[in-house]
Amino acid sequence: MKQILPGLWEIDEIGDAVHCYLWEWQQGLTLIDSGFPKDARTILDAIVKRGYALHNVRRVIVTHADLDHTGGLAQIKKATGARVACHTVEKVLLEHPGQRKPAAWFLRPLFALARLWPAYRQAPVTPDELMVDGQELPEGFTVVHTPGHTPGHISLLHKEKRFLIAGDALSNRNGKLQAPVRAFTPDEKNAQRSIWKLAKKYGDDFEVMVFGHGPPITQNASKRVKGLVSQIFSADV
Repeated sequence: MKQILPGLWEIDEIGDAVHCYLWEWQQGLTLIDSGFPKDARTILDAIVKRGYALHNVRRVIVTHADLDHTGGLAQIKKATGARVACHTVEKVLLEHPGQRKPAAWFLRPLFALARLWPAYRQAPVTPDELMVDGQELPEGFTVVHTPGHTPGHISLLHKEKRFLIAGDALSNRNGKLQAPVRAFTPDEKNAQRSIWKLAKKYGDDFEVMVFGHGPPITQNASKRVKGLVSQIFSADV
């Protein structure tokens, strides 16, 4: 694992295709997202190697229900006994993964075919807890509803430690902070509004930001988000 800041670890053993994170706090461990189906065993092994028993994982928080973020969820839930939490709107996609459709029509047959392969077969999971925008969690996170990429996408803000887990509301690809990929984002306008929300409502509350895709920004992350919003909306925030 790679430490981003005290208590926050990236489970880099699964590679760079997608990132998931482990948060250490007083009552145990919280996993944020769970990678592809093939990543479940690697994530579990990494937790044990770090010196924890699997039952120390108290909760898995889902930023959104895409295959690369929840593919390992069913296996990890079974192995750890952790409770699964997602936004109330995202529940339907966790329980019915086949309902997730990319924005680009030409990708939809590929999505359907991929689900026939074991490596990309996403098991349905019924969440134990449903969250809403602005909810304060025991881990110290504030739930920020950031829809667009999916309807129930969330980001997680830790105001005390001044970091943001953006999920796929933003990405940091090739050294450039970006909105989520259009082809996989059915509601681009809402995705842009979500970025505006992160900048306008919470832009003074974080300095570090981590992503589902791309390396972390460890300094001046809020300024980077405000700059991107200015580009998108052609107005200062």
